[in-house]
Amino acid sequence: MQKELKFRIGDGVSVITGPLKGIYGTVIFFDEETSKYLIRFTGSQQIYFSEGEIIFWK
Repeated sequence: MQKELKFRIGDGVSVITGPLKGIYGTVIFFDEETSKYLIRFTGSQQIYFSEGEIIFWK
């Protein structure tokens, strides 16, 4: 059974912790094995975050 995801590919999000706190990014992938979202911030900068580390962009 597949987990229902809070965020979808293409959603605009913001990181809530760490050095990227408050920075806008876009969800580009969800890794089912680690349950983490891959967020792209700029052309080549992309990092994995857990659901609790990101919120919808306001």
